[in-house]
Amino acid sequence: MPIRAVTFDADDTLWDFTTVATAATGRVVERFHEVRPGTKATPEALIAARKAIPAEVPPGTPFPVIRRLAIARFVADHGGEDEDLADELTDLFFAYRDQSVRTFPDVVPMLDSLPPDLTVGVVTSGNTRWRTTTIADRLDFWLAADQIGIRKPDRRIFEMAAAAAGCRSRELVHVGDEPASDLVGAKAAGARAVWIRRHGRTDPPDLDADAVIESLTELPGLIERWDREESEGIGVGPHPEPWPDDPHYDPALLREGDRRNVVDEYRYWKREAIVAHLDERRHPFHVAVENWRHDLNIGAVVRNANAFGAAAVHIVGRRRWNRRGAMVTDRYQHVHHHPTIAEFLEWARRSDLPVIGVDNLPGSTPIENSKLPERCVLLFGQETTGLSPEARSAVADIVSITQFGSTRSINAGVASGIAMHTWITQHAT
Repeated sequence: MPIRAVTFDADDTLWDFTTVATAATGRVVERFHEVRPGTKATPEALIAARKAIPAEVPPGTPFPVIRRLAIARFVADHGGEDEDLADELTDLFFAYRDQSVRTFPDVVPMLDSLPPDLTVGVVTSGNTRWRTTTIADRLDFWLAADQIGIRKPDRRIFEMAAAAAGCRSRELVHVGDEPASDLVGAKAAGARAVWIRRHGRTDPPDLDADAVIESLTELPGLIERWDREESEGIGVGPHPEPWPDDPHYDPALLREGDRRNVVDEYRYWKREAIVAHLDERRHPFHVAVENWRHDLNIGAVVRNANAFGAAAVHIVGRRRWNRRGAMVTDRYQHVHHHPTIAEFLEWARRSDLPVIGVDNLPGSTPIENSKLPERCVLLFGQETTGLSPEARSAVADIVSITQFGSTRSINAGVASGIAMHTWITQHAT
């Protein structure tokens, strides 16, 4: 399986938490001496309190609570209990930490070198205010233990990461600096685990990693190599000579082999030749999907549209979508972008194409009892919220997929496949 997503631990993987926390600890002790002059409190005493508290509180206690308890103990040990001072010093610690967060020098170059269709997320037990960091706009999702109630190395948090990325766990790579939490949890979920050596650490004797790297700049090459190894067993090798001389064949593919995700009919064909041939046989229905929150299932919708021969796919809203999930089928499928639902609807009106919404809404018609127009656009909403109010009010009809279980809705990628296949059964020869 190709790699479709990569997640990172945050503290000491993406940014230098150790250095910042040490400086923040020093600032707390300095302030304590300003308030309580003459005491012999040291940063080492505060660090010792921080290390002692986790064993005394229930498992899963949020880290900010642990930090506050450690500072309160530090204050009590060196000048008597003072809740107001403990709160002030705790606020000082986090304010200094958040304003001082800086990514490691290898982070941005690594992000710039990753495949653009790779979903990028963070799985962390920390509580840094990530939206204030310089790379916040480069991240597709963020899973923090204190928010979801699951802490590494619990495999479920990595399974949640795969779900957030719209991929299987074995299509996910996780990178972290803590073997006991990052590597153990990721591998338990079936993901690949990469250990990054930070702060000169040496490999522990029981290290179980799929790879060890010194710098994040090694990661893009590692992912490329793993993808290449996965693809070596797919497709066909070099074409036996003499080669066919038909112009739709690609000399490079004839020479090196064709490992693409295409049917045998198109082996060794040039990309543009495949698109041209598909254009001769595409069906007259289109597919559209709203993308207001970077829906991670759009790749599956595009792949389904290619499989069922849709005329085109239309992305409404955000231009960026998870191309990794399309399994490269977007190279052969026409994909158009419309910034707003109004602009999309105007395009459909000019094209004389009725828009059929697909959503599990009250009053909708079961798709199995519906006669879909031969020329139409099947419109799907956001994964979590369904069709937007603007779309609901403008579509010609809304059809639903009958369900029999407890879940409110099914995955948007799955729903698109069902709806397209329904059109196929009604109209395709």
